[in-house]
Amino acid sequence: MEQPFKLKSTVLLMALAAAYPLQAHALAGVAQFTAGEVNLRQTDGRTIALVKGGDINSGNAIVTGTNGRAQVKFTDGGLVSLQPNTEFKIANYVDQNDPKEDRFLVDLLRGSMRAITGLIGKRNRDNYKLTTTTATIGIRGSGFKVGYNPDGTLGITSELDKIEVCNQSGCIGLVAGESVRVIDSVTPPVRTSTQAKVDTPPTEKEPTAVGEKVNAAGKSDIVEAVKPATTTTTTTTSTTTTTSPVQRTFTNIAVAAVGTNGSTLYSLTTQSGATTVFSDNKLLSVDNNVSGGFSKWSETGTPGPASDFKSIGNVSDTNFIGWGTWVSGQREYLGTVMLNHVHYIAGRPTSSTEMASLMAGGGTATYTLAGNTAPIKGGVAGTLTAASLSVNFSSTQYVVNASVTTSFAPTTPITDSVTVTSTSSMFTGTNGYIKGALMGTNAGLAGLTYAKDLGTGLITGAAVFQK
Repeated sequence: MEQPFKLKSTVLLMALAAAYPLQAHALAGVAQFTAGEVNLRQTDGRTIALVKGGDINSGNAIVTGTNGRAQVKFTDGGLVSLQPNTEFKIANYVDQNDPKEDRFLVDLLRGSMRAITGLIGKRNRDNYKLTTTTATIGIRGSGFKVGYNPDGTLGITSELDKIEVCNQSGCIGLVAGESVRVIDSVTPPVRTSTQAKVDTPPTEKEPTAVGEKVNAAGKSDIVEAVKPATTTTTTTTSTTTTTSPVQRTFTNIAVAAVGTNGSTLYSLTTQSGATTVFSDNKLLSVDNNVSGGFSKWSETGTPGPASDFKSIGNVSDTNFIGWGTWVSGQREYLGTVMLNHVHYIAGRPTSSTEMASLMAGGGTATYTLAGNTAPIKGGVAGTLTAASLSVNFSSTQYVVNASVTTSFAPTTPITDSVTVTSTSSMFTGTNGYIKGALMGTNAGLAGLTYAKDLGTGLITGAAVFQK
């Protein structure tokens, strides 16, 4: 019989991300092999082809195409295999042979993967976490596979010893061979006899047993780690040193947000010069510049875990876009209104000069979904099952066409379009269902919030896209 083991709360499991130290981008590992279309998205937003032997740094993301596969060997000896149509981000990786400082914190945004843990998981298993859109996986052993299903649910199977799967409902432990299906972020995982669908060939270790053979310093003897330089904000007393997340203020970030108070919808799109405050890549508040008063949106109540807030790039990068949900917030504009389930997108808007150049060049840009918040209806979380975005540029205008489909009945797509006759990158749909912006260099990124009552209740959410 399986012996029970202590399960941690979701908050404790996910809070590790809030403690990330700011650091230089350090070597995380190398591509052990690649096949088909495999790209590496760097922290500055640039995308390059990833080839066998290519370096992969903390903060990078690996994106495989329809025929792409890759296997990464990390400096601690861990291995990750990625199947086609997968996006895998190394959110924070530190390998210093220090159980307190080491981190293996990664995100699976779409697709599927297999993993075998290395020395970081052995030194301190609590510092090894895989975050998905609906659940977080922590290790109690050394191997697992995980993949998104066509219906948007998540399949997870433990292959070696134990793992722990957590979402907002709590945690569940799995031993080798056991599987669960995660429907969304708020519904408890369901045990199933169906293993996670991962078509990638099994992740195999080399004959030298990467991740077990170590040198005198306790490091992997196969790939030597590069010790990162770190920059932290500390408060020191005579006996204690603590590290706090760094809060930074920006005036060049565009934000779109939606929230509800009962059945009333509130929405926000920022004007030029709006002030935003971030803790790392998580948006804390935004002050919009409006006539007749001011409009400030901010998170209230118990802060959501940092792992619930996703991003492409870092907030200080030119190519940055972030998204997330505040469980509770407030809107201050000639009075204060409390808000529930505030969805937002935030990023660096494409400059007027680049927008003018894109319009002069003409043509159609097609975007693919890169991430999203869980749609909400009546306080209940659902699944975003499909989303599309395209932009038609012409000499004097551009036209944005967007569509999102959720799991809520009726599963009618929420569609909207807008024609913009200026070089502003911000847009609001003709019907008011979508609000968002084109972001980054040459509008390489885009984000939107959506809100519509399909006859059974108001549905809200946010989605981000990449060219």
